[in-house]
Amino acid sequence: MKTIIFYRSSYRGNTLKIAQSMADALFAELVSIDSNPSIDLSDYDLIGFGSAINFAAHDIRLQRFVTSQNLKGKNVFIFSTRCRPFLGAYHKPLRKVVETKGGIIAGEFSCRGFDRTGPWVLMDGYNKARPDERDIFKARLYAEKLQWKLHPLVLVYRNPIAGYSDGIPIRRKDSDIVAGNKVVFLNTSTCIKCGKCINVCPMHIFSLKDTALPMDEKNCIQCRLCADNCSTFSIYIRESFLNGLRIALRESFSDKLQNSYKAEDNQR
Repeated sequence: MKTIIFYRSSYRGNTLKIAQSMADALFAELVSIDSNPSIDLSDYDLIGFGSAINFAAHDIRLQRFVTSQNLKGKNVFIFSTRCRPFLGAYHKPLRKVVETKGGIIAGEFSCRGFDRTGPWVLMDGYNKARPDERDIFKARLYAEKLQWKLHPLVLVYRNPIAGYSDGIPIRRKDSDIVAGNKVVFLNTSTCIKCGKCINVCPMHIFSLKDTALPMDEKNCIQCRLCADNCSTFSIYIRESFLNGLRIALRESFSDKLQNSYKAEDNQR
């Protein structure tokens, strides 16, 4: 998923810390609007805009920048750092700009940021040491969840089974061929057979046939190492409470998962 994040962080660097954490999680380009960037957004799948909250809204320079962009049909997320403890309607002005430009709001994130202006001078600043490590971690976690929410295979399990390959159900998504049953799905049309999923999976779910296939998805523990290491975004793990419960029950009443893990460890 090709992603770009635009930000303005002009006061204490609060917003930059959050933007950097999100960019690291999304492997995104990170661009300050202070450089007056002129970038064609047509090739990007996800676009982020963020700044500090000034007078109950995003930085006016950021709002003007977003107004100048063509966002028609683009997934957009907005984020901010703020002084006051509640988000309230602080995002409403920028959200309205994004929607006016045709963008689709995919999500929003906000956290506290240090402020030593106005009345806060009397107490030598408010929200001292914020954003802190916890805020930065939450920003990264939010970005990862957003990326997962927008994965192109997120609803592929609803598609009818078109056939089988080595006993694995095959579905079609547009022109792509996707292997998988209920939990692990792999787009064989975009898979480059690099073998990373095979090497990083602790439960050896995947096998390399004519292409990589999720042969033992019943052993999947939802660690997502395969998907996180897939350079072509070809793997999707359908995380759910029921899948988590299945894992917990198998771990409680059977040693099959443990044996599967040990077998892989011995092979290495």
